[in-house]
Amino acid sequence: MILSLPHIFDEFLHIFFPSGCPACGRLAVPFCGECLDEAAASPLPPFCAECGGPYGKPCCADSVPCFAAAVHDGAARDFILALKYRNVRALGFAMGERIAAAFARPEADCVVPLPLHVGSRRAYNQTELIARGLASRWVLSVEARAVSWAVRREPQTRRSSAERAGISPDAFAVSDSVRGRRVVLVDDVYTTGATVRAALAALRRAGARPSAVALWTRRLVGGEAPSAWPEDAESLL
Repeated sequence: MILSLPHIFDEFLHIFFPSGCPACGRLAVPFCGECLDEAAASPLPPFCAECGGPYGKPCCADSVPCFAAAVHDGAARDFILALKYRNVRALGFAMGERIAAAFARPEADCVVPLPLHVGSRRAYNQTELIARGLASRWVLSVEARAVSWAVRREPQTRRSSAERAGISPDAFAVSDSVRGRRVVLVDDVYTTGATVRAALAALRRAGARPSAVALWTRRLVGGEAPSAWPEDAESLL
C-alpha cells in the first residue's frame, strides 16, 4: 500500500502526539470537527425534566425543557467517553458549542454545570468544560461553583437503578451567586434524570430560577447501563 504524504505526516505526528479521533480514528488529532458535527446532527426534541416525556404536556407546567444534542450511542457516546476517561479536555468546549448551535438560546442569565462527585479522581469537571463551550455560544456567564455535592456519593456508574433514582435535593448545596437568576443547568448524560431533578429542586429552593437543562446525550430506556462504563482510561486502551 502506498501512503500519501499527508498520511505519512499524520503517522509521524502520532509517534510524538499519540491521539486519535474517537469516532473515525484519524491519527494525531484529539477529534475531528466533522465527526463531532455529525454526532450532533440529529438533536433530540425537547423533553420534560420531570417525566422524561415530550416537553409541553400539561404535566410539564412546573418543569423545564431538557435539550440533548444526541442519543447516547455510537460516536456521540465515544466522544463523551473520550472526554471523561481519556483526558481529551478540548472536546468539552467543542461539545458545548454543538449543543448551543443545535437549540435556540433560552431566556437565561447564566449556565451552571453539575459538579464532580466528592472524592472524584478526575482532575477536571467534564460538565464544566461543556458548560463553558455552551456559554460562549449563547453569550452567558458560567457559575462553575454554584452547585456542589453536600454529601459524599458514589458515582452513578457504581450505583443500582434504584439508588440512582433516589437522590434528594439535600444532596446538593447551592451558593447565593445564582439567587434570583435564570439558570441553564448543564450535564453530560441524562440517564434516569434523578440527578438533574434533584439539582433543579435545590436551585429553586436556593432562590434560582431554572429555565432549561442542556445535555450532550440522553441514554434511552433499554440502552447501555451506566455500570458498563469504564472507571479509568486504561480500560479503554
